[in-house]
This record gives sequence, structure tokens and C-alpha cells, in this order.
Amino acid sequence: MKFMRRGLVPIVVVLALVVAGCGDDDDANTTLVAFVSNQAAGDMGPVDGMIAGLEASAEANGHEIQVVEALDPAAYETQLRNLADSGADIIITTFFDLGGTLEVVAPDYPDTKFVSVVAAPSEQPNVNVVDYQFFKGAYIGGIYAATLTDTNSLGYVGGAPLPFAWADFNAFTDGARSVNPDIETTATFADGYEDPVGARELASGLYSSGADFIFTGAAAGDLGVVEAAVENDGMVMVSSDLTAQGPNNVAIVVEIEWALTIQTEIENLLEGGESGRYRQAGPESGEISFSIPDGFVSGATGDRGARAATAEPVVTAAVEDLISGTLVVEQISEER
Repeated sequence: MKFMRRGLVPIVVVLALVVAGCGDDDDANTTLVAFVSNQAAGDMGPVDGMIAGLEASAEANGHEIQVVEALDPAAYETQLRNLADSGADIIITTFFDLGGTLEVVAPDYPDTKFVSVVAAPSEQPNVNVVDYQFFKGAYIGGIYAATLTDTNSLGYVGGAPLPFAWADFNAFTDGARSVNPDIETTATFADGYEDPVGARELASGLYSSGADFIFTGAAAGDLGVVEAAVENDGMVMVSSDLTAQGPNNVAIVVEIEWALTIQTEIENLLEGGESGRYRQAGPESGEISFSIPDGFVSGATGDRGARAATAEPVVTAAVEDLISGTLVVEQISEER
């Protein structure tokens, strides 16, 4: 059951230069779009989704693409400068650390356009920043979790206790308590966003302590949380499509449409659109979507599937209210 459009293109992992339109006479004039990630590809989540969007844009617009994994913070600046010096027209970076590096690099390359995905607003006129109001999706997930829990105990596994993670957790809690004020929620944090083993241990601890539904926002760590859900017959809300890893346990996918974001940002620049902008994506722009997997409805333990089906129109109505502005979700970006 899908409430909004999800997934424009399949996930494809790329670790080398990909050229669109090879053999054309004007290859030398083809736009080069470089994607620099400080997390490894193969996460079945944010990085893979952004790479998929990059490939889709190349196919649609005929530009070249290059994917670079920047896993050493000491080399961030050098790698970005090398790409700009080599003639990259658009350089897309991931997350806060690389976004901060752009503040140093971008002023030296005024003719290069930069896009920073999930970062602080930039003061540079050639840097566009896009962030997500995922806390709005978390609120919807909390409403849904409250209809499924038997223990009134919900958990959260994040990658780090950053402001956006607290905003997500707090909104999840508020959404759940809007249905049942007796619900208790517990937040835990893994050692970063590439630690499936640590996230699995945290999730197992939450399930063992009585939580029966966990919201995970730990990027690559989400895989570990889903594993724990399968092992403990728990329910889990994920932000990437991991239903195949736990078809009877992934209760809802509140998904950031990474691919759509990348396509939107590239096309804005290719068409001569605004530069130096800060944009917050969310359900309203279609860049956060919602779905209750059919596999969960048909295969979940006990009456969970039937309850999920009953909850679907409630969730659909909440999403519609969110998009229309009737439902306003408070952003609380600190521990409370």
C-alpha cells in the first residue's frame, strides 16, 4: 500500500567514471557532474539512492558523471579541488563534513556549481544546499507505530545524537503520543552511520527491554536493525526500502527519495536555475514518501498485518493533512 510515489529509478552502485553518450562529436563540451560521498556505496540507502539519481540524470540529460568515495576527512579538500581543477561543472557532496569543506573550496572556483546534500546553509553564491524535513515523516511513523504496538514501548536507533536526529526522535514520539499518551520511547545511537553490527546490538537491546517497534535512522546501520527485528520478531520503520531483508518485520517505509533530490538539483543547474539557495525537501515536494509493505500486511505475526491494513487510511489522512498544512509538526532539535 503506497501513499505517495516512491522510487524513480533502481539503485545501482557505481565506483568509476560513467560516460553518457560516448562517441558523440561534442563529448569535449559535455557537462561533467561529479558526486563525492563521505560514506561508502553499497549501503542500500542514501548513497546508493543518490548514485541512482545521478545515473538517471545522466541518461535523461546526456551529461557525464563521476563518483568518488571520500572516506578520509584529511583528503576532503584535496579531492574536491582536484575535481574542480579537472573541469567538473557540477560537484555534489554528501552530509555535513563535506558541506563544511565546500565553504573553503567553493570561493576559489566561482564558475563551478556545487550542491551539498544534508548540510548547513552555505554563504557561498555557487553552493546550493538541500536538507530534509524528515521529522515530519517521523511524526507520521509514530502515529502508525502507536496503532501496532502491544507493549506501548517504542525505540529509536540513530547514527549520532545530532540536532536532526533529536528532531526525528522527538517528532516520532509526539506522533505516537498523539494516538496514545501512555507510550514510552527510548533513543539510542550507534557509533556513526556505517555500523550495522553496533546498530544491531542496540536494536536487540531495545527489543529485549520490551520495545516491539523501532524507528531506525542509522543509514548503513539500518541493515543491522532490520536483522535484529527479524531475530526478535520485532517491527521496524526504515527510511530506505529494506523490505526484502525483513518482509515480515519492516512495518513501514518512510523513505527519503534521494534519487529524486539529485535529479531535481542537477536539472535546476542545467537549466540555469537558482544558485546559492537553501532548500528543505519534505513530503510536500514528494521527496519523503510513505508505504506499508504488502509483505508485512500478509506475513506479519499474529494480527499485526490486519491492524496495519486498518491503520492505512488513518496514516493516509495524516499524510494528506501534513501536505495541506492542516497538520503542523513541531521541530524540536534537542534532547528533552
